[in-house]
Amino acid sequence: MKVKKQPVNDELNRTHYSTVKNIWYCICNTAKVRFSILVWCVLLVAVNVTLPLLTTYLPKVVLDRVSFGNSLRELVIVVLAFTGGIALLSSASQFLTRYISHRRFVLLDIYLTSYVKKGLTTDYSNQENGTFRKLQSEGLHACVNNRSPLISIYSTLPDLLTGILGLSVYWSILSRLHILVVVFLVASASIGYLLNRRIIRWMNGQDEERFRYKQRMDYISDNAGELRPAKDIRLYRMAKWFSDIYNKNMDGLAGWYRKLTRKLFGNAVYGGGASLVREAAAYLYLIALIWRGQITVADFVLYFGVITGFSSWLDSLFSKLSELNQWNLTVNYYRSYLEYPDTYRREGGRPLPADGLPKEIELKNISYKYEGAETDTLHHFSLKITPGEHLAIVGLNGAGKTTLVKLICGLTDPTGGQVLYDGVDIREYNRPEYYRLISAVFQQYSTLPASIGEIVAETTAEKLDSAKVEQSLKSAGLWDKVRQLTQGINSQYGREIFDDGIEFSGGETQKLLLARALYKSAPLLVLDEPTAALDPIAESEMYQNYSRFSDGKTALFISHRLASTSFCDRVILMDNGAICEEGTHESLLALKGKYCELFEMQAKYYKEKTLSEEAAE
Repeated sequence: MKVKKQPVNDELNRTHYSTVKNIWYCICNTAKVRFSILVWCVLLVAVNVTLPLLTTYLPKVVLDRVSFGNSLRELVIVVLAFTGGIALLSSASQFLTRYISHRRFVLLDIYLTSYVKKGLTTDYSNQENGTFRKLQSEGLHACVNNRSPLISIYSTLPDLLTGILGLSVYWSILSRLHILVVVFLVASASIGYLLNRRIIRWMNGQDEERFRYKQRMDYISDNAGELRPAKDIRLYRMAKWFSDIYNKNMDGLAGWYRKLTRKLFGNAVYGGGASLVREAAAYLYLIALIWRGQITVADFVLYFGVITGFSSWLDSLFSKLSELNQWNLTVNYYRSYLEYPDTYRREGGRPLPADGLPKEIELKNISYKYEGAETDTLHHFSLKITPGEHLAIVGLNGAGKTTLVKLICGLTDPTGGQVLYDGVDIREYNRPEYYRLISAVFQQYSTLPASIGEIVAETTAEKLDSAKVEQSLKSAGLWDKVRQLTQGINSQYGREIFDDGIEFSGGETQKLLLARALYKSAPLLVLDEPTAALDPIAESEMYQNYSRFSDGKTALFISHRLASTSFCDRVILMDNGAICEEGTHESLLALKGKYCELFEMQAKYYKEKTLSEEAAE
């Protein structure tokens, strides 16, 4: 299936599927998961087409029976038959509508699961891509609840099909009256539809403006209730600042909707006026026919009801078509998000070394440039890391240390050059399998609100190895703390979800992360400044602990504090995306170069700080 891409200057860069293709996409998904829903939708259409026909024909049938002099008994039987059918079909319509609404929750789960799975498994580089993040935000609106577009199609589409079939039946009745009546009704309603199409095109063209306002408001709303920024918001009196930004964007969004409202109001005025003219013209035409004796009173009642119904079907049909145009826009965002290309290899590929021992890592003439950046963060960078080596990567903020780590971990690929593991470009390996080689602790670490055992093992309680969890906590120095808890490793961590959740101090949290890394026991350990929030002495002690338990493994220690990694086999100092000095801690100090200069500056700062603290005491 060919997909037409948006122009390059479209910031959201969404795919363009037609409405028909998106409807077929939903039908196919429904057929795979709950084919019965399609059957119930067809029954609902049949019921909703038949019901107004009975209502329309009932007055004509009654008047005909009275005109022809039928007995009261016959008249009562006919009326009861019609009203009974109407009551039965009304009940069936209500039941089917509610039943379909209930059953489509299963489909909501399928769509939402696909959305979440894409976010969890997509290439990490996509998560750093602005276009992908915007598609992710907009795509969520397609499946977030039971009123979302991907779910509302199961009410919109039956209504649309009902309108089409109803129009066909009423067309056949009105065509016996005069074909120009039908043409007049269709033409008057079509103008309203075309005006609605103009509004949809305007919304498409202005959607980026609406999105920018909404994105900023959502960001503020999300952070207002988060625990992490709560202290800063209060101490720095950021509440008013946030409120002002929120109100400014709210005003902008309100202005956008005011423009839309004015356009919708104009359409509503036209719709009301067109409906009035349509009904008046039809009424006068039918009066003229009955005046000339061309139709009976019963026919007058029937045709007037059919004209009214036909107009109603037309308005409903065009309304649903307009809804589908807007629906199609959101579904395109959703499908663009799901189909956003992943480039990392996930199937097949070169087999990884089977012995589980660390291998040589080589960065061969690599370059890397971030999206939108003018210059490379790393440029023609080369480095070899021998198996089992403990390497310190140090440098000031912005030197390129974290970028280097992401390349080694395979979280992103270089824009030039190669990252080799055991002499093989990591792009040739199955990427999820390659991730099994790495235990990493980052400065911005992630722990789910789960039990302590589940956090350490990174799996569910049923699958974790309790003895291994205990040993990992002992090695990390956290077991004495955990065993004193009422539920031990089954104690829930975090108070955002659990009222009785456990909270750890900064140092204890680092020990928990160390236990997690020890449990995985991968041949490559990466520490990207996870202890930056600790004081230098605590950081140094923590790194020493990591080093002690990584004997026989390759370990990368990243820090901007030079003394913290003095125990490593080799130290490289990075500056402006390149290695400016390398060697052991002692040899670099003896070199009296930039490393020594930075070390003495940091040492002087901490010495002065210690002396001032002692003087204060």
